[in-house]
Formats: sequence, C-alpha cells, structure tokens
Amino acid sequence: MLKILSWSNYLKSREMKISHIKDKIGRAALTSNVFENKKLSRLVYKYFLIGIFIRLIFMPFFFQRDLLSTFQRAAETVFVGNFGSDFQQILTNSIHSVYLFIIKSIVPVVDQFQDILLNQDTWWSWVGFTSHVNVFTVLTLFKILYLIFDLGCMFLIIRLSFDNEPENKVRVFKFWMFGPMVIFVSYIFARHDIIGIFVTLIALYLAKKDRKYWSIIVLAIAIALRFFPIMLFPILILYLARSKKDYILLSSIGFVGLGAVEAFSYFYFGKSVLLSLLNTEHFNFILSAKLELIIHDRIFIFIVVYVIIILSFLHIKKKSFDLLLNYGAMIFLTFVSLSYFHPQYVLWTVPFLVFTFIRRRSLAYYHWIQFALLMVILIYWGDQVTKLLPAPLDLRYFLYLTGPIPMIKRFFEPSKFVNIFRSVFTGVSLWMVYLIYRENKKMIADSLDPDEKKDD
Repeated sequence: MLKILSWSNYLKSREMKISHIKDKIGRAALTSNVFENKKLSRLVYKYFLIGIFIRLIFMPFFFQRDLLSTFQRAAETVFVGNFGSDFQQILTNSIHSVYLFIIKSIVPVVDQFQDILLNQDTWWSWVGFTSHVNVFTVLTLFKILYLIFDLGCMFLIIRLSFDNEPENKVRVFKFWMFGPMVIFVSYIFARHDIIGIFVTLIALYLAKKDRKYWSIIVLAIAIALRFFPIMLFPILILYLARSKKDYILLSSIGFVGLGAVEAFSYFYFGKSVLLSLLNTEHFNFILSAKLELIIHDRIFIFIVVYVIIILSFLHIKKKSFDLLLNYGAMIFLTFVSLSYFHPQYVLWTVPFLVFTFIRRRSLAYYHWIQFALLMVILIYWGDQVTKLLPAPLDLRYFLYLTGPIPMIKRFFEPSKFVNIFRSVFTGVSLWMVYLIYRENKKMIADSLDPDEKKDD
C-alpha cells in the first residue's frame, strides 16, 4: 500500500513539474496575457498548426535556382574549405555552411548531393539536383533552416505591439502565419531573407525594451546579413536617441559595427566588402528610378522620397514604437514602389505591415492585391521563377511546358504586359504608404496633450 501511495505521489509531482514547464514555455512563447486566456491560446495553437502544415506542404516540391546557389556556396565551405565562397554575405554563408555540416552529419542522404553541390555548371547542377531521387528529402532539409528562423519571427512579432490588447496580438500572429509573402518567399521561392528579418526583429524588440546600444549592434549584424536593414538605421537612431550624446554614440556604434565587418573583409579576403556591395547591381536597384535633368545631372527618386520620410519622422515630437514600425513599413513599401526589385524584397515590408493591418484592415486587402500582381511581375525573370518552380515534381513535364512569355507573345508584347502590372503594383504600394501616413497623423494627434493640440 505504501509503495502504491509513494508511486502515486511521484506521478503527481511529475505531472506538476511537467505542467510547470509547459506553463513556462507557454508564457515565454505567447506572452502572459495571451497564454492565460484559454480561448486566445487555443486560437494561437490552431493558427500555428495550420500555418506549419501549409509550410510543410510546399517545402519538398518547390524551389528557385537561388536556393541551390546558396547551398552550393555553403558546400564549397564545408567540403572544400573555401571560406570566401561568398565573401559579400559572409555571415549568411556561415549560417548555411554550419547548417549544411550538421545535416550532412546526421542525414547520410545529403552526402549523395556533394558532387551536384560542387558542380560549377549552373544548368547541369540544377538538372542533376532537380532530377535526383532524393530531391524532396533534401529540399525539405534545406528549408527547415528557414522554418527555424520563421518560428523565431512568429514569436517575436507577437511581442512587438499591442501589449495590452491580446486579441490584436493573436491577429498579428494570424497575419504572419498565413501571410502569402512569408509562405511564398521562404517555402516556394526559397530565399534566405527570413534570416536577416529575424535578426532585424531582434533589433526592434531590443529597441522597444530601450536596450538602445544593443539594438544598434544587432541591427549592424542584420545589415551584415542582408543590406536592406540599413534603411532602418536613421529612424532607429532617431527613435532611440534621447540626447546629442546618444546621437553620437548610437551612430558611432553602427558605423563601428560596419567598420568591423569591413576590417575583417580586408584582413581575411584582401578586398572591401562594402565597396563590393556598393558596386553590385543590387545597390543600383535603389538608384534605378531617376529623373534625367541635363548633362550628368540626375535625381534618384527613391533617395528623394526616402529623405522626406526620414525628415518627417525627425519632426515628430513624441516618437512611439508603433510609429517606428509604421515608418519601417513606409520605407520598404517606397523601396519596392520606386526601385527595381526582386520578389523576395517584398518580404521586408511584411514584419511592419502586419501591425498596420490591425489598425486599418483595408491594408491587408491591398497586400493581397500586391501579392497577386507580383505573381504576374514574376514573368520578368523567366522560366526559372515561373513554370520551373515545381520542377522537382516532374522535371521533363515542366521543362517542355510552354512558359508564360511565349503565351503572352501571341497576343501582346510581354514587357509591356508585365510593366502594366508593375505600374499597378507601384500605384497600390504608394497608396498603402499614403494610408499609413494618414494613420500616423491620427496616432500623433491622439498622443498629444490638449495644450499641445492647441499649439499644433
């Protein structure tokens, strides 16, 4: 009898420990006000499971050539020891290299792809990879890396706003889980931007917690991973700085961080990573929209609008964190509106837009319109990003399938056709910027004291 009682007590104590651990994990993952509300926590679990299921459906069957290129550079590091295979994105390449080393150590099938990954011929390596009997397994393994960072983003997003509004936190989570751009870019197009976005969200979370120096340091790491977070650098400093000393220190930390990356590049590779980035076509995308004046004189349109946005943020007296997020959305929407871009760049708008969807639901509908227009704009980049995305399912069928450009050519000039949709995309995106600007004005007005409103 005593044995039965002691065993019963042991089971009860074990259950209590497990319950306590679950409680801690739940609060850490969902925040207390969501976790303590049973209805909301069930909704989060439901959205999470459905969202993960959707991601798992796409992971084995779709990819774009850049995924293979990314892991080919990682393979050069892992199998050949070439640490400079992608010196412009040394941190991104390091993450992929470490991950490739781990999965090849625990999943033997990855070793079957060594020759393909080291094959420098872009066409035949793609054919060999796509037609391999284990392509579905390896594609899933490759994309699990992005799923890990996506999971991190999910639970950072829920912490960035609506602190006293748990229902809205859950809505933000829902928008992220089912956002078309998140699923398309990470699991169909299969690009690694989610890694840079995750680090950028950490920087924003630190900024919200007023860990200003750490926030700038982490943003510098995000810039080293992917160049785009540099667009947030000025508004983040303007938000965090409380004095002239802060402006100097925060700016110095950011530039020292970039300087450290540059110094390492010179020391290890013997060349400048920053100058290399500035001379790539990707930086020229920012300068693509311009007004030609006379002789050599020209105005870069995105730079003009970007400066106006920064100055607008500068002149706000009470800079709330929600305003910072809104301005981030305006900056990245302006970038994809007025610059040449690749499809994955639109993903950078999403971590900021998900909060605006709550305050103005029409923005969510416009985002779906953006996504639909983007599916047409994809035609710009040819078969690799259109008909060949599902090539692993049946390589021969999709290779010989008629692509969208020859089909459009029968009725209309393809470039004009695509550029009409591109122009509509720009119009929709700039309208979204305007709606967010109007929302900003309302938020600023609501934050003012009655005396300040009179002065204003």
